This record gives sequence, structure tokens and C-alpha cells, in this order.
Amino acid sequence: MRDFMKDNSRIISRLLLNQFGAAFMGFLITTAATKTLWLMVFASCFSVLFYLFLLYNVIWERGGQDRIRVDGGRAQYRPLTGLWVSLIANLPSIILGILVIVGYVFGQEDGAFAFGWARALHNGTKTVSLVWNAMYIGLIRAYSPLNPLAHILHVIPALFVTSMGYYLGVSNKRILGFIDLNKPKAGANGHGSSAVKKNKK
Repeated sequence: MRDFMKDNSRIISRLLLNQFGAAFMGFLITTAATKTLWLMVFASCFSVLFYLFLLYNVIWERGGQDRIRVDGGRAQYRPLTGLWVSLIANLPSIILGILVIVGYVFGQEDGAFAFGWARALHNGTKTVSLVWNAMYIGLIRAYSPLNPLAHILHVIPALFVTSMGYYLGVSNKRILGFIDLNKPKAGANGHGSSAVKKNKK
């Protein structure tokens, strides 16, 4: 695990930086459109798609770099690298989501516990979660404002996109081929997808 963190610390930092940038943009444009429901939802969807595109771009490039290393025999192909990197980068969101759920379960006034500290925990972590994941704030407010699960389920799209993006990068395939992403060149043998082929063998 230590070696994995050392090898991927830069990519994790970039994913966190992209989250911060997307959340800042999402907070600005979504809060500016709160008076109109459809406009708020549209702004939130735009922010989410922009955020996921940033993740895809970064992780695709990393997959392309690993493809070169694998083709050159300097590294072993690990298909779950994108997923693990994304899980680590999303740890703040996951922890916040868990705390929101815990606070909700133990802090409901009409529930079995109704602890004051739990209500405070729920309210505080919910606010922080909305700010840290502000690209989703419009969707949560519009469709699931009281459901605590919404504060952890929004991690799923990021995990899916990074997993898929890494696989496509290693395979030298691109969804958005019409956009120049400055993809890394293939290995010396000219077969970009050999890493995946070797793994299948």
C-alpha cells in the first residue's frame, strides 16, 4: 500500500485538485440559479459533467503512461489502479457521507435514539459535504434534500469514470476521440493495447 501511494500520490493530488475546482465552480453557478428549479438542476448537471470529464482526462493520461511502462516491461498491469486511486481521492467524501448517515440515524427526533450530538453531527457534516461536493448540490436539493444516502452515492459516478478511463488509457482507446487530450505515445512495439492482451493471456 505504501508503494502504491508513493507511485500514485501525484495523480491522487490532481484528482483532489480537480474536485476542489469543480466544487468551487459548481457552488458559484448553482447557487446563482437557486431561484429557478430547472436552471439549478441544469447548472448542477453541467458542473457534474465537467467534473467527470476532468477525472476522465487525468486518469486516461495515467493509463496511457502505465501502458508505456507495461509494454516496456517496467511495470505490471493492474486493471484496478483507476478504482483504487479514485477511492483514495474520494475518501473525504466517503467519510463525510458516512458521518451524515450516522448522524441521521442516531439524531432523528422521532427516532429510537434522538441524540443531540448526532443531530449536530448530521447538520455539520451535511453542510461540509454539500460544499465539498458542490457540483451535486443542485441535484441533491432538487431531488433528495432529506435522504442522507445522497451524500455518499454521488461518489459512484467518479469511481465508474476513473475505472473506465484508466482501462481505456491502458488499452489506447478513447471515448472522446475528437478532442485532443495529448495522449501518450504507444510503446516501442507500436501496440498500445498489449498490456490488456498480456493480462488476458
